[in-house]
Amino acid sequence: MCLRLLTDRARSRAELADKLAAKGYTPEIAGRALDRLAEVGLIDDAAFAEQWVHSRHTYSGKGKKVLAQELRRKGIAPEDSAPALEAISGDDERTRAADLVRQKLRTLPRDLDRDKATRRLVGMLARRGYDPSTAFAVVSSELAPADFPDPPRREAPDPARSGPRSDPEGPVDDSAAELVRRKLRGMPPDLARDKKISRLVGVLARRGYPSSQAYVFVKAELAASED
Repeated sequence: MCLRLLTDRARSRAELADKLAAKGYTPEIAGRALDRLAEVGLIDDAAFAEQWVHSRHTYSGKGKKVLAQELRRKGIAPEDSAPALEAISGDDERTRAADLVRQKLRTLPRDLDRDKATRRLVGMLARRGYDPSTAFAVVSSELAPADFPDPPRREAPDPARSGPRSDPEGPVDDSAAELVRRKLRGMPPDLARDKKISRLVGVLARRGYPSSQAYVFVKAELAASED
């Protein structure tokens, strides 16, 4: 049974163990069979991880975060998945992300304003497993020469307004607002605006805010601080 499954594609030990269990084999019998397959080199979780990461990154454009999740679901141990994931460099991720953005740009409506285009593209990369700072940096670079209109200027938020803030992408509470303001105060005054946005989006994303929502809110707070 295992040999038949392995003729279709490479599989992890955990995948084969699950298949044997589903067919009613005891853990002892399954373990002996899988040990034998590992001895002759037909099961190798490290090699499986390397093949999986290369294929999914190259052909499906998956980022390291999603790839790590996929390998965990396949039952690959961290010591086997780590070398495969580390083989993808930061430059590799940026190059692949730029390819995805260029493909997506061809399908975006041309009357979409620049901020909305940015949100869609950053969200697309985030869903594929790219970290917020990489996603925003790549999108900013690829959008720079693109012919998208600038968004209408937003009015600065009213400091007297109470209660949670919100935007078209969803609510952001006042604790997030205070966090962004505090981080802004600690940033070098000569830091480029795009780098400020990238860092602040990363801060909110690490606290559980969707990347597209974090981006919109950071832009609003940054605009208010510049007025």
